[in-house]
Amino acid sequence: MYLGELTFATGEVRGFSRMGTTTAVLEQASRPASRWIISQPVDLLWFTFGGAAAGYLFWALWRFTHVPLLLLVAIWAIVFDETHGFATISRTYFDAEERARRGRWLWGSLVFFFTIGPVLILLGLGDWLELATELWGYYHIFKQHYGFMMLYKAKNKDFDPADNRLDKIFLATAFYYPFLTYPFHDKEARELLPFPIPPRAGELFHNALLFVLILVTLVYLVRQFDKWRRGMPLNWPKQCLLAAAIPINYLLFRSGMPLLGVYAAVTIYHNIQYHRLVWFYNQNKYGKDAGQGRRFGLATFINSRWLAYVGCAALYAFIFDFVPRFVVHPLFGPSDTTLRNQIIFSFFAAPGLLHYWIDGHIWKVRSDPTLREYLQLNRP
Repeated sequence: MYLGELTFATGEVRGFSRMGTTTAVLEQASRPASRWIISQPVDLLWFTFGGAAAGYLFWALWRFTHVPLLLLVAIWAIVFDETHGFATISRTYFDAEERARRGRWLWGSLVFFFTIGPVLILLGLGDWLELATELWGYYHIFKQHYGFMMLYKAKNKDFDPADNRLDKIFLATAFYYPFLTYPFHDKEARELLPFPIPPRAGELFHNALLFVLILVTLVYLVRQFDKWRRGMPLNWPKQCLLAAAIPINYLLFRSGMPLLGVYAAVTIYHNIQYHRLVWFYNQNKYGKDAGQGRRFGLATFINSRWLAYVGCAALYAFIFDFVPRFVVHPLFGPSDTTLRNQIIFSFFAAPGLLHYWIDGHIWKVRSDPTLREYLQLNRP
């Protein structure tokens, strides 16, 4: 989910210079209260520390209690991942207003992503398809955290241009460092690359990224200390998000867990965030006016009733994850090299790619005033 398309009015801090020293004059006598997307308890539970805790729990169950990884991955895929893909489907393809607005694009996207996988398999490009899917999936997770960061910046009027740039650079650097250096620490990840990495070049690349990470982190921390010293607000909801999202990724990419488990544990935080935000959106759009059924169509029935929403999401997960995982073939997946099963696998993987694509277009709050309304961005 991409929520980062926001336009800010620039805040101003006045100051004066004397003998080469600049003194900031703050117009506010006290720090304003933090503003959250839904509320502080809900945000901490679903969007920040609670979501990250699910990733830690996944890792701990594998590491310390030795729960079979395939069982953990199956639970994640069916209960969390596929159902969050349904959340996107329910507010687009099931919504009559969205179909009228984006109909050609939605149906064209559906045809493309259910076709591209089998075509690439037939062309012998299955390895590249798998690599592209992994890279896009991680970018998708990064963009969702970025979007939440931008929502917290908007809610708390965190508009300083220097902070805007630094926040984006820090999140991108800290979030991507463990991912980009993962092949240097894990043989399975290294073998996934379609090209070998010369040891000397890999070492230089790794050290360069580490230097950039340390430098950017120090600049970020110095900036926060300077703001605190001068009595400026630190936007604690944003800081909680960063404190939750960054360490869990580093732990997982250095944990020694097999690649499939790392991917699941990193993504489960993303899934939990998404489910709660979509339900908040659904309540505000579909659940307040009982007479809107004709306007939004099937989406009103599904998205305004939690039992219908959970039931339809479970059915969707059964079709696109349980069936290929346990019914079509017991060893179904990228490791199955038979052409027939590779093509079938690419078909069942299509909803994930479709989700990445659609999600990148339907959460742009800058260009969609109704989205700002349903997310209550102007609420005190």
